[in-house]
Amino acid sequence: MGQRDDDKLVRQLSLVAFLMAQQRPVTAEEIHDAVEGYGGMSEQAFLRRFYSDRSELEGVGLKLAVERPTDDPFQGDLYAMPPENYYLPPIEFDEAELSALHTSLYLLEGQFAYAEPLRLALQHLTLGRPSPLDDHAARTVAVNLLGSRHTSAVSGHLIKIESAISRRKTIRFRYYSIGRDDHGDREVNPYSLLYMAGNWYLVGYAHDREDLRCFRLSRIEGRITFKTRAEHDFPPPKDINLARYRDRSPWQLAEPTGTAVIALSSTIAWWVDQMFGQQGDFEGHDDGSAVFRTEYGGEHELISWVLGLGDEAEVLDPPALRDAVSAALDQLRIRHATKPRRRGRPLPRVADSPAPDDSQDDPSERVVPVERISRLLAFMTRLLAACGRSYEAEVPCSEIRSELNITQEALEEDLTLLNLINFGGGCYALFAQIEGDVVFVQKEVYGDQFSRPARLSPLEAKALLWALDFVGGRLPLVGEESLTSARRKIEAAVGYEASTGVELGAVQTASEAVGAVLARAVREDRVLEIDYWNESRGDVTRRVIEPHLLMNSRDAWYLVAYCRRAEEQRTFRLDRIRAATPLDEHFERRREIKAVPGRPWGLPDHAAPPHAHIATVWCSPVIARRMAEEHPSAERFPDGSAIIEIPYASDDWLVQEITKHAGEAVLHTPEALRVHIADRAERSLARYIPARARG
Repeated sequence: MGQRDDDKLVRQLSLVAFLMAQQRPVTAEEIHDAVEGYGGMSEQAFLRRFYSDRSELEGVGLKLAVERPTDDPFQGDLYAMPPENYYLPPIEFDEAELSALHTSLYLLEGQFAYAEPLRLALQHLTLGRPSPLDDHAARTVAVNLLGSRHTSAVSGHLIKIESAISRRKTIRFRYYSIGRDDHGDREVNPYSLLYMAGNWYLVGYAHDREDLRCFRLSRIEGRITFKTRAEHDFPPPKDINLARYRDRSPWQLAEPTGTAVIALSSTIAWWVDQMFGQQGDFEGHDDGSAVFRTEYGGEHELISWVLGLGDEAEVLDPPALRDAVSAALDQLRIRHATKPRRRGRPLPRVADSPAPDDSQDDPSERVVPVERISRLLAFMTRLLAACGRSYEAEVPCSEIRSELNITQEALEEDLTLLNLINFGGGCYALFAQIEGDVVFVQKEVYGDQFSRPARLSPLEAKALLWALDFVGGRLPLVGEESLTSARRKIEAAVGYEASTGVELGAVQTASEAVGAVLARAVREDRVLEIDYWNESRGDVTRRVIEPHLLMNSRDAWYLVAYCRRAEEQRTFRLDRIRAATPLDEHFERRREIKAVPGRPWGLPDHAAPPHAHIATVWCSPVIARRMAEEHPSAERFPDGSAIIEIPYASDDWLVQEITKHAGEAVLHTPEALRVHIADRAERSLARYIPARARG
């Protein structure tokens, strides 16, 4: 941070301090004369700086009270900082609510784009209370919310878009449209952010299309700018239904063109009802099988889903869709029954589209930073609260660094600024310096003014509410009622509406009944018996397991356990656990059981290898761009096709993954699996077209 920014922070904090110390409305002239940083300015320069500082302070939740005297028409406005405009109202949390709040921070640490403002918000809310982070629930859950495409650039986009949404500002940016494979300028009225499957999206009114559109933040190129300098660019949106993006299945994102009728075997009918029952009509039969009727607008997406279910699903109607499935299976069979052909010389790799590389991207830059002034206020409050009724205290540097997630260098810089905050007339709040490995604090004349937490900034408040939504809606643990009650108290205290400008996509987890059993078993170290559907193998097996850890990745929940049948660690996807029965037996936790990387490699029901195998796959122009976005090691060809590398840990998973793409993806290596894909396609095709009809 440069010297000019430091001067601005000292000036703004001194302005707040001066107004709080006066305990009466003051004139602009008094502020000009008394506040650190305004002295020596001309009247015009002072007024520009003062109004700019006032606006920035309001942006972090500290709103100056302004009154215009009625008895003297020549006197200007009077300014004040009433206590209710500065102090955070006290909130009485019970122990369960405190535990739920801290568990949220523990789970989201480093895996939530808004983890830093969340940390600061909790610092305000729980000042002086011990952190119950040794809570057993927190130690048995792992969360991964940052997808592979989340970079520091995406975090920067989040900051700008969040500001634009709250201020109703039209934004401009350059965007890569992967469907049309072109780069173009966009002008959008931003309505909401959407988080779904590890990726962030912007939903807003696109001026060029004159309609609502969804933009993936990782495809935004360069900077986002405001269209105008006006306070607002568009009125509040009315009757915006984001369910199209949030709640619908992939084949329902486009306008419906028909209704599919799909027969389901008893092996998976329960799962389809659980996961997609809201997207259609489910008709169950006595033998456990069912018929599923669902509207669709994306034929390719629906065919991909059906093929992924293998022999357990069959399209019955309409005839055109059934024919399309037959054609897809035939293409899949032919392309894997013959030798893969060479595609010619690949195009040169595109140097200006590097793949996101987490190893090269500083994790600290992948989260939205807190406002510096909010951190300084929290730091000052923390130091003065440590003094209590005494006039001095010592606080270990390690505690401060941990609580505020700052480096030793940042700690020293912040202390320097805090020592400069002037209440006017040479009065200060504190003097603090580092002595060895502690911060030595002396409370000065106005120290008690800052010993209570300040109001949460809009960003902190929203981060807190977002975190409760993320965890409360996704955490399959008993105790959600504590998060709900904590949220109600927070909303009442901070004064922000429940709407936060962020929508959350559907989470893939177990049914409510199964989820409750699993959560209790993890907490109580209780042995379970489960019925588990292995999607890639298409069977349901019964296992006796020792459940150790719940893990979230890309909006799916997994159970990491010791499987007694396999006699080693296994990972089970929660939504595929059909039934769970607790046994009258407890287990001793095994130290070797650990969370595995949340990668789509076919890890569920397979031990995590130290690294995945690599498959080379040719992708037709129909799917090449989207596949290359997820697997950026692509070789591209003049016809628009590409060869990519896909990591995998399970042969069954890889066969199923290739099958889903209906012949538009062709496995090159390992060659041994090509015959398995062809055989699977032949077997499925027999239900649609008899062999004699195919010749």
